[in-house]
Order: sequence, then C-alpha cells, then structure tokens
Amino acid sequence: MNTRRLVSIAVFTALITVGGLISVSIPFAQVQLSFQVVFVVMAGLCLGGRDGALAVLVYIAMGLIGLPVFTQGGGIGYVLMPSFGYLLGFPVGALVSGYICSRFKKPTRGGAFAASLVGMIPIYVIGVSYQVLILYYYMGSAMSAVLAGLPAIGVLAVKDGVLVGLASILYVPIRRATGLGRRQKRNYNASGVGLAQGK
Repeated sequence: MNTRRLVSIAVFTALITVGGLISVSIPFAQVQLSFQVVFVVMAGLCLGGRDGALAVLVYIAMGLIGLPVFTQGGGIGYVLMPSFGYLLGFPVGALVSGYICSRFKKPTRGGAFAASLVGMIPIYVIGVSYQVLILYYYMGSAMSAVLAGLPAIGVLAVKDGVLVGLASILYVPIRRATGLGRRQKRNYNASGVGLAQGK
C-alpha cells in the first residue's frame, strides 16, 4: 500500500470521525442524527469500495479500543448499544457504493447519487435489525415500544438521502481535482482490476 492510499484512507477516517461527533439525539429513536453516512458513502465513491471500507474499519477499530470517536463515546461495550448496528453496516455501505460507482464508464453526479442511495440500504438494514435485537432481547424492551421508535429512523434516512445528493454534486469536481480518475485507470491497466472497483 503506497503513501497516497494511506493518506487518503486516513483523511476519510478523520472525516467519518468528525461526522459522528457532530450529532443530535432523536427522541424515541435510540440513535443519533449525525453526518457520518455521507462520509461513509463518499469514502466508497472516492477511494473505491475496498479502501472506502478499510477507512471505515479503521474508524470502528479506533472506537472499540476505547478512543471516544463514536457518537456516544467508545470502548468494547459499545457493541451492546442499539446504534452499533449502523457502524457494522458502514463498511458494507462503503463497499457497495464504491463498487457500483466503479461500474459506470464515466463519473457523473447521477451515477454517484444512485451508488450512494444503494450503499445506504445495507447500512439501514443492518442498523435497524441490530437495533431491534438489542432493544428487545438484551434490554428487554417491549416489542411495541421498539416498533414505535422505528418510524423516527425515517428522519435519518431522509436526512442522509439529502446529504448524499449534495455530496454527489461535489463528487465529479473532487475526482477531477485529485486526479483520482487517472490513478484508477493506471491501476486498472497494470493489474486488470481497478483499485476503485471494490474487489
């Protein structure tokens, strides 16, 4: 792994961390409204599925060893938090969004937006499923109470959809300014598998 890749992964790990620290509680939802998802999918779009997922895994590892980088702190005990499922979905979301975006022959805002929306799906599927399991089986909350809080998750989904839409507008200029497209093309020609293809 060269220096440029390491720096790129570190930058997005930092952005994901900052996005998690800027958060607002949603009543009855047991999760925080943060800006992490947009940075997660952008990591996949800009770095490729593989490196985007790696940036997220570094972030999760930092939190689990005790660094207070998660929205509500850090430490191994965080795995019992209802919101931990969203963290588990982050690397999958980055991988999926990066892989889909790499399938387009030419980078476009529409393609980036579509890849981002599809990348959000595993984040929410894993996140909501884990939340229900923790609240119902571990915390002993009544299923009616658990289900009553789920509609608030829609607020998060709408927020993230708007944010990834705005991020998609910046995707093409960022790609051109950083020379990402040229670097990916060279890697593809050299190895037969592009770095940003998420494989």
